[in-house]
Amino acid sequence: MPASAGLRKGDNVVLILKPDGNLEIKKERRNFWDEAPVMSAQEKKMQIEDLGYDPLEQTPKGRERIEE
Repeated sequence: MPASAGLRKGDNVVLILKPDGNLEIKKERRNFWDEAPVMSAQEKKMQIEDLGYDPLEQTPKGRERIEE
């Protein structure tokens, strides 16, 4: 594998078989849920807020709503 591939040991990759028989190696994109276990609580809170979620604006559902 060429060094210019930008891959390091431990990276998740996807192998794609092209019609001409060659293999293409792509680095698998990570999502929030893959990264969440290694993030600190502060980083998780910041990323959730960046997505536009504000816990203070949320309305309760279920039993809490009925009790109001």
